[in-house]
Amino acid sequence: MMEADSSNLPREVTPEQVPAPATERDEHQTRKRSRGSDSMLTEGASSGLHQLLDQLQVISSPVLQFTDKWREIHEEYATLQSLLKKQAVRLDLKEKSLMERVVELEKKEDTLKDVEERERKIGLLEKSLEEKAKENDVKQYLVSSLLRRLECETASEAANVLEEKEKEVERLSKWNDERSRELEKAVEEFEAREKKLRLLDEAIKEKVSELEKKHETFDAEQILKAEEMELKRREMLAEVDKKEKSFEMELKAKAEEMEVKEKQLEEREKELDLKQRELEKVMEKLKERELQERAGTCKRSSLLAEKGTEAGSTSASSPQQRDKACEEETERIKIVDSEFHDFKNTMSSFSVDKIWALYDPQDEMPRLYAKIKRINKSRLSLDVTWLDPKEDESVPVACGRFTRGRGGTVSYLAFSHELKPIIHGRNISVNPQKGETWALFKNLGQQHKPPYRYDLVEVVVGSKDHQGVGVAYLGKVEGFVSVFKHAAQGRVVKLVIRPDEMQRFSHRVPSVRLSGDEKEGVPAGSFELDPAAVPSYILLGGEGA
Repeated sequence: MMEADSSNLPREVTPEQVPAPATERDEHQTRKRSRGSDSMLTEGASSGLHQLLDQLQVISSPVLQFTDKWREIHEEYATLQSLLKKQAVRLDLKEKSLMERVVELEKKEDTLKDVEERERKIGLLEKSLEEKAKENDVKQYLVSSLLRRLECETASEAANVLEEKEKEVERLSKWNDERSRELEKAVEEFEAREKKLRLLDEAIKEKVSELEKKHETFDAEQILKAEEMELKRREMLAEVDKKEKSFEMELKAKAEEMEVKEKQLEEREKELDLKQRELEKVMEKLKERELQERAGTCKRSSLLAEKGTEAGSTSASSPQQRDKACEEETERIKIVDSEFHDFKNTMSSFSVDKIWALYDPQDEMPRLYAKIKRINKSRLSLDVTWLDPKEDESVPVACGRFTRGRGGTVSYLAFSHELKPIIHGRNISVNPQKGETWALFKNLGQQHKPPYRYDLVEVVVGSKDHQGVGVAYLGKVEGFVSVFKHAAQGRVVKLVIRPDEMQRFSHRVPSVRLSGDEKEGVPAGSFELDPAAVPSYILLGGEGA
C-alpha cells in the first residue's frame, strides 16, 4: 500500500527538466498559426451554416406538404387519449364507490363495537343479578332465621312479610327474564350483522381482484397501442422520406417549368411593348397625315381664293402670305401635348368593373361612358358594357341617369378618364362635382349639330336637388398650351345652370390645379386641361379662348 501511495505522489522536478522560456520569434509564429486556423474555422463554419440553411429549406418545404397526415396521427392519438381519460374516470368512480363502501363498513364496525359494549354491560347486569340472587338467598335465610327467632310475632304478619318478599323476588325474576331475552335478540342481530360483513368483505375482495385484472389488461392494451403507434410513426416517417424525395424531384421539374414560363412571359411582355410602340408610331403617323391633310386643304383653299379674286383687288393677300399662314397654323396644330402633367393612359391604368369616359366619334370629345368587363393585354383592347342614357334625347347627354346597355370591344386609346359615379343597383348617376372642369354647349337650341362650340367652366357649386350647378368661366392663359384660369365671358364670371338646363354640359375635361410654381407666368389656382378633351380651336386661341 505504501508503494502504491508513493507512486501516485508527484515527482521532484529537476532544473534540467524545466522548459526554457519561449522567444519572441516563436510567439510570433504561434500567433500567425492561431490566426490562420481561426480564419479557416470561420470560413468553414459560414459555408457549413449556408449549406445547413439550404438543406433545411429544401427539407422543410416538403414536410409542410404532409402536415395533414401528421394531423391525422395526432387526431388518432388524441382519440386514444380521450378513451384512456374516460376509462380513468370510470376507474375513479369505481374507486369512489369502493371508498364509500369502506366508509359504510367502518360505520358498521362502529355499530358492532356498540353492540359489544352493550353485551359487556349485559354481562355486568347478569353478574349483578347473580349477586342480587345470592343476596335474596341470604335474605331468605335471614328471614327464616328471623321467623324462628321471632316467635312472639303472629303468623299473619310473617306471612304478609313473606308474600311481599316473594312478590319482589318474582319482579326481579321477570326483570331478569326480560333482560335475558333482550340479550338473546342482540346476540342474534350481532350474528346476522357479522354474516353481512363477511359477505361484504368477500364481495369487496372479488371486486378488488377484478379491478386489478382490469388494470393489468388496460396496461397491456396501452403497451400494445403504444407499440402500434410507434410502428405507424415509423411507417409514416418512411413514407414521408419517400415522398420528400419524390417531391424534391417534382419541385425541380416545376421550377424548370416555371423558369420556362417566366421566359415565355418575358418574351410576351417584350412583344406587347413592341406592339404598343408600333401602335404609338402608327398613331403619330396618323396625326402627321391629318396635319398634312389640313395643310393641303389650307393650300387648296388659298389657290381657290386666288382664282376667285379679281385682278384689280388691292385687299387680297399674296400666295406667299397665305402659305406662311398655313404653315403657322400646322405648327400650332402640332402642339397638342400638355406641358406639366401627362394625361395619357396605358394598359396598366385600367382595372375591371371601373367606369370610364370614352371619346365620342362625332367630335372626339369624352362624353360616352362604359364599364370595363375584361382587359385584353395581348390585343391592347378592353371588353366593355356601354352605359345608355335613361331618357332618349336628341342631343348628346353627359349628365343624369344611365343604365347598362350593349357590350363591345374598344381599343385602349379610346379611353379618356375614370369616373366616380353614384351607383344605385342598375342605375348609375353622373353629375358635375365641385372642383371639376367641364365643357358647356353654346347655343344649345339653335341647330344643335356638329361642329359644336363650347365654353369651358369650373364647377364651384356641386349638383343639388332643385337648385342647379354653379360654374365659373375659364379662359386660356397666353403663352401656354392648355393652361386656363377664371375669366369673364361677356362680362359674366359666374352663373348657375338650372336643373332643366343640365343638357348644356357636354363633357368633363380632365384637369390638374396648378400652384404657380411650375413655371414663370403660371397663375396660382389655374388649371392645366387635358388637350385631348379640349377642342382644337380653343387650344389655338380662337373663339372661346
